[in-house]
Amino acid sequence: MNREYIQKLGAAAARKGLTLWDCPYYRAMQMPGHTGESIAAWRSKVDAWEAGWTREAETWRSWPGGGARSVPRAIARQSD
Repeated sequence: MNREYIQKLGAAAARKGLTLWDCPYYRAMQMPGHTGESIAAWRSKVDAWEAGWTREAETWRSWPGGGARSVPRAIARQSD
């Protein structure tokens, strides 16, 4: 996977409300001991994912109201 694609994955995770700790490259099966890749290659993937996540999270924080965006419901609940 290339850096740009991994950044998009990180940004998508931020939009879903996931945290930096949810980076898929922190899972044991994605770490160099399991994949056989170099630590530098693994770290590059982590950095790309975190960069995408951070950029998207900062975008959300810049919205009025402190960051949390909400979409009004199309149909309001009716009280009983």
